[in-house]
Amino acid sequence: MTALAEPAPASDYEDVRVCDGPRSGLTMAIAVHRTVAGRSLGGLRFEPYRSADDAVADVKRLARAMTFKAAVAKLPLGGAKGVIAYDPDSPPDPYHRQLALHDFAELVESFDGRYITAQDAGTSIDDIASVGQFTSHIAGHPRSEGGSGDPAPYTAHGVEVAIRASLRISLNGRRVVIVGLGHVGSELARRLHAAGARVAVADIDRCKQDFARTLGAEWLEPCEAMMAEGDVLAPCALGGALDPSTIARLRVPVVAGAANNQLSSDAAADLLRERGIVWAPDFVVNAGGLIAVSDELNGFDGARVERRIEAIGDTLNDIYARAAASGSNTLTAAQELAVERSGGLNGNRT
Repeated sequence: MTALAEPAPASDYEDVRVCDGPRSGLTMAIAVHRTVAGRSLGGLRFEPYRSADDAVADVKRLARAMTFKAAVAKLPLGGAKGVIAYDPDSPPDPYHRQLALHDFAELVESFDGRYITAQDAGTSIDDIASVGQFTSHIAGHPRSEGGSGDPAPYTAHGVEVAIRASLRISLNGRRVVIVGLGHVGSELARRLHAAGARVAVADIDRCKQDFARTLGAEWLEPCEAMMAEGDVLAPCALGGALDPSTIARLRVPVVAGAANNQLSSDAAADLLRERGIVWAPDFVVNAGGLIAVSDELNGFDGARVERRIEAIGDTLNDIYARAAASGSNTLTAAQELAVERSGGLNGNRT
């Protein structure tokens, strides 16, 4: 593989490796932020990026967030992430996609077990199975093989738990606005609808309107959804959506969603607090998928996973109590809890 950056630790990271796949020609990267007992876990994103630098910056941000996610969830793993990047104007065809997955498997192998990969945005169980043809360092096997299967339902379960904990009242009749109807957002909409919530949804893919009609959910345009009135805003698409401009126009008392890195900067957490908006830190809320996938490493137990996901509510209650007692924002409180549970971390997430 042709290196685009030195395969060596970078500042706060144990290891960051970037290369061009020899078969596919696509840029791919793996960032290991931290290992615990010699292991880290983080999914593979197969996504469009405008440049290799954008892909590397994203994989590093995501890997750091995974470290905090694992620590808060009390998982004996470090945080990492992998990406395969392609030009937004030239998505790979199925043949070259398979070549890229083969290339990525070789990059995973180069970490000698310190990085375990799994499904994430832009990838499927079948994709991870393809990676698994060339490396054993994968998680998220099909349920038929004793694995956890698709992580999306577990992530959605965790978001529902977080919304319940943040509202402190029944979901029945509460209006929840979900922005992003990918695997997790769609599953969350189903769960909330079944719980009696009034669900409004938005997605850049207008074909998702069929799903909204089937569910009986209100359809909103993405440009208006972030500012819609409701009880909860659940960002389930891209990160960075909560910036000063957006926060100033929010019309909800609670923000709790599955999207990673929702804040445009850590300072945004203070802006939310100043407006009296409860923000459930994303790396706490969306840990359900990681909890499920990591459980495979000990022999998957569905009941054990569900109990751990339900504990997300207790964790959030702890974070909210800490923030209230110290007068800090919920991001700071969550980072402090992660440091305590991990035995020591760099408290800066960005």
